[in-house]
Amino acid sequence: MPAPPDWLKTMADQVASLMYDVDVLAPIGCHFFHHHSRDEWEVTLFASNTEIVGGEWDGMLAPSKFCLDILKLHEIFNEITALYWQALPVSYDDQLGAHVSVEGVYEGHQVWVRVLSESPEEFEPGRRIEAYEFDLKEIW
Repeated sequence: MPAPPDWLKTMADQVASLMYDVDVLAPIGCHFFHHHSRDEWEVTLFASNTEIVGGEWDGMLAPSKFCLDILKLHEIFNEITALYWQALPVSYDDQLGAHVSVEGVYEGHQVWVRVLSESPEEFEPGRRIEAYEFDLKEIW
């Protein structure tokens, strides 16, 4: 997959900056796709999981707790045409689960940005924690 355009990376970083940690925020993941037929960029952001190593929860994946400052989204986009909160997965195979969805225009580009409440299962953990040492190690 080619690298994202510079403006898309800037936008994703701006939206990610609105994700405020409740605990120590794990690395932020980003998936993007360009719908050529609609000339729209789809961008999905999520905080990665933390894999616990050692102890009674060895191998468990823990989601990162964060809050999203939804009100400040209007400062990033030139125009917001839709803003949604999906509270639960809509089907058994819904990989996005709970998320905030914003559709709009950023620097003249049609975008559809989603901020997921949890990392999709297909992505490896972004960090590990050694249970007995409380040592956080970034993986990506």
